[in-house]
Amino acid sequence: MGCVAFGALLFLTRVAPAAENSPAQAAYEQGVDAFRAGDFSTACRLLADSYRLEPLPGVLFTWATCELRAERLASAATHYADFLNAVAALSPTERAAQEERRRSAQRERARILPELPYLTVVVSASVQHSSSVLRDGLPLLPSLQGTEVPVDPGEHVIVFVGPDGARTEQRVVLAKGEHKTVVLGFANAREAARAATPSVAAPPSASAHQTSPWVYISGGVGVAGILTGSIAGFMALRDKSTVDGNCNGSACRNESGKAAADAAQTEATVSTVGFGVGLAGLVSSVIIYLADTPHVEARVAQPRRWSVVAISPTAVGVVGAF
Repeated sequence: MGCVAFGALLFLTRVAPAAENSPAQAAYEQGVDAFRAGDFSTACRLLADSYRLEPLPGVLFTWATCELRAERLASAATHYADFLNAVAALSPTERAAQEERRRSAQRERARILPELPYLTVVVSASVQHSSSVLRDGLPLLPSLQGTEVPVDPGEHVIVFVGPDGARTEQRVVLAKGEHKTVVLGFANAREAARAATPSVAAPPSASAHQTSPWVYISGGVGVAGILTGSIAGFMALRDKSTVDGNCNGSACRNESGKAAADAAQTEATVSTVGFGVGLAGLVSSVIIYLADTPHVEARVAQPRRWSVVAISPTAVGVVGAF
């Protein structure tokens, strides 16, 4: 039943595109077909194409889930964070339509964050401005050099082009939760390892937590119940004074006393029910709020598994703790 419900979240509530049979719609439907067939590589590529053509939150959520099924954890965490930020910017009505997905994205992202591998690329200061670095075929910006960033598990290719144009390639493999540093431009691997003291970049973050509307609904019911119970209780006490002056036990001397006795009994019942409903509403509101609050996104400062790979035209070495 859970898989069926999750599949519905993925495929049945895509926000309608501006034009049916558009390229974005076609790419999305092909991506869904590939997803259902278990071809996640093709599915993720098609869903990415659909989202680039038409950036709909529902497509982004499905894309993130596809990356998760493909075990590309850092990509999934990034896309889930982007989805949560996109939902936070929607109108209240649009946010309500994405509420189940929002909760699922929060839950899945919190679950995979501790499993993310982290890769650091450190370039020797002596050659940083006269060399270049590629990570998985893309230039690594100087702002990301020396900073630990989350990456997908698996193989990554680092290419270092030194000041003299010499090209050195190193393939590094990261498992879930592993931290690895690649240091470039050093002549000695041990010296490079001592120089590898990267700063830590937090995983892609979502915007401020959006409280579920059910927290406010339950809280509102609770407040209304307490207020109703209080008013009814006050009225019952007021009528009781009339009953005490005109009745002796259950026998009333006049119509005024009998009417006050009947009213007091009804008001006492309403007061009891009101307080009961109010208390239940307030308790439910607190439970929903606590259950909906995302876990603190923190990592252990000292990784269990770490290694340093030193690369230069004259030296390649590895040191670490596994």
